Amino acid sequence: MATTHRTGITPATSLFHKSYKAVMRNINTFGILLLLPFLFALSSFVRFPNTDRARDFGSTIGASGFPVYGWVGVIGLGVMIASVFFVLILIIQAMTYALELEAAKGKTPSLQHLWEVGKKFWLRLFGLGIVVVLFIVGGLILLIVPGLIMIRRYFLAPYIMIDKDLSIGEAMRRSAALTKPYRWKVWGIIGVMFLLSLPGFIPLFGPVIAFVLGALYTVAPAIRYQELKKLS
Repeated sequence: MATTHRTGITPATSLFHKSYKAVMRNINTFGILLLLPFLFALSSFVRFPNTDRARDFGSTIGASGFPVYGWVGVIGLGVMIASVFFVLILIIQAMTYALELEAAKGKTPSLQHLWEVGKKFWLRLFGLGIVVVLFIVGGLILLIVPGLIMIRRYFLAPYIMIDKDLSIGEAMRRSAALTKPYRWKVWGIIGVMFLLSLPGFIPLFGPVIAFVLGALYTVAPAIRYQELKKLS
């Protein structure tokens, strides 16, 4: 059974049990949201016949006799499909954040509710991800320590953005302020996530084990957010 300290903060290792229960309450929804990106990835292997054999675009047109406007249409269709898949993946990612947040509250949200949240926040979360990565990379380029600090500061920003319906900048500021007094409680979760990923280096079944362990711990950051929010 998971234990909670007097401060109201569960040790990072004990969060595995809480996260496991939250995931199992929503196992069907988590399964769907994890499966869809995998299916999209498989679809990326689909190619138009004979295009891989062509030496270049011009020779392909000449050899096939296919009109230029036809090839433009094919390429345009490919770009459009890729763009749709990209947006759908971002929406699914936003839905997953929302599911983790709701699961951390003990709820079992419907896919319809998560879809509405995903449509609302996918672009903001995408922008947040870009800005956070720039901050982290910039910190790592200057010195390693500032980059690591950025990881801690903005670790909970996606959950805060969805929970409070905030802008990118405000979500980052709230995350930095919320995690500052409890930096080691955040680093504890990051450390456990790293340890759970280590089986992925084992050949054959290692990646599967790492995926399952990571999936069962996936609600831990949202649970930590709920704990820190109550203490703030």
